[in-house]
Amino acid sequence: MEKINELYGGRIFNVKDFTPSQLNYLIKNGSRLLEATVKKNNKLFCRRCLMEITKLPIPYQYCRNCINLGKISVNNQLIITPTDIKYPTQDQYLQWQGQLTTNQANGVRELLMAFKKHQDHLIWAVTGAGKTEMIFPLIEAALEDHQRVAICSPRVDVCIELFPRIQDVFPNTTVGLFHGKSEESYHQTQIVLATVHQLIRFEKAFDVLIIDEVDSYPLAGNEMLHKAIKKAPKTKGMTVYLSATPPQELLTAVKKGELTLTKLYQRFHGHPLPEPQCHLLFKNLNFFGINPRLRLKINQMIRHKQRFMLFFPQIPTMKSFAKQLTKLYPTLTFVDVSSKDEQRLAKVQRFREKKVQAILTTTILERGVTFKKITVIVLNADAVEFSKTSLIQIAGRAGRGKDSFDDEVHFYYQYYNRQIKQACAEIHELNRQARK
Repeated sequence: MEKINELYGGRIFNVKDFTPSQLNYLIKNGSRLLEATVKKNNKLFCRRCLMEITKLPIPYQYCRNCINLGKISVNNQLIITPTDIKYPTQDQYLQWQGQLTTNQANGVRELLMAFKKHQDHLIWAVTGAGKTEMIFPLIEAALEDHQRVAICSPRVDVCIELFPRIQDVFPNTTVGLFHGKSEESYHQTQIVLATVHQLIRFEKAFDVLIIDEVDSYPLAGNEMLHKAIKKAPKTKGMTVYLSATPPQELLTAVKKGELTLTKLYQRFHGHPLPEPQCHLLFKNLNFFGINPRLRLKINQMIRHKQRFMLFFPQIPTMKSFAKQLTKLYPTLTFVDVSSKDEQRLAKVQRFREKKVQAILTTTILERGVTFKKITVIVLNADAVEFSKTSLIQIAGRAGRGKDSFDDEVHFYYQYYNRQIKQACAEIHELNRQARK
């Protein structure tokens, strides 16, 4: 059957998507035919997303939780394709010229030990510690065992940035990038890079599942996505969580012995995290168009041709500021991005390629992106949208290069509150631990 192998790999489909002949072929070749719902404690659950189906005043009930992936009605059947896929043997899987630091190498030994024991693992490492490089040996070990790997993040931007890096170091292995905005349709690859939402489409599909930015929105607190993570690995598969600010439930799992742990306090280049400089604004942000205290800093950065990121708590504040920036600095080149911006990825790429001097953003870029030689500024840092975790992540955008470890971070606010105090204190403590 033409392109039938592209459906394999633990994929979940509605039977209605296939012709009778296609369905027979899939079943003969190891696919499982199941009811679309599961009853438990007198409640009805969707077999695909595992969420409860709440009853509606309509004749035909359906799951609203995962409807964006295609409608699943209670009277439907699902088919789950087989996961036993044979991948070709290679002479050399990992082709990376870099070298791990002593701390990274110690962490890799712990990670590979967990892999051998089929043990879930948490890598708790400061931003810029080199978590991505640490997973290279793990992926290599899985590929050598002819296993399948998925690397997932809640953020599309993170997946897009990781994709070429994984392709470069595993050039002879099939690698696929899949997310809601991707123009590329799903096809069978040994390494999958995808947003966490895509895992809803899989069941017992991966030998190694790596979740990056596990504490990030929209994954944090999302029951459906956490259930998708639980059902995506094979029975003897392992899940690896990567985070600079892990959620409490993972730390609790470590205490219970359900997860093993690797901690890294130091960045790969050995220099400390940039500690934020705090600035009190006696008047609001838009005082005199742009607050004079902030204008002093902007004037300085423009004069020295310094590239910079400005973080805002809300889109309207960012848009208003952008208008004032254009008015006061007509020669300044910049872009502004948010989660609602359809051109976000292209704009971020423009900043990455140094085609503009500045980027204005909401918390959408608080993590998972790397820019070198930049100044990071948080405006209205006392806003409720900036939690302690997000402030730490934002500060972590600075100082990521060996030649720019001393990038500056600035917090501007009208009220010095708990989240600012805790973020600054935690960054300071991480640097103290790294010096031990």
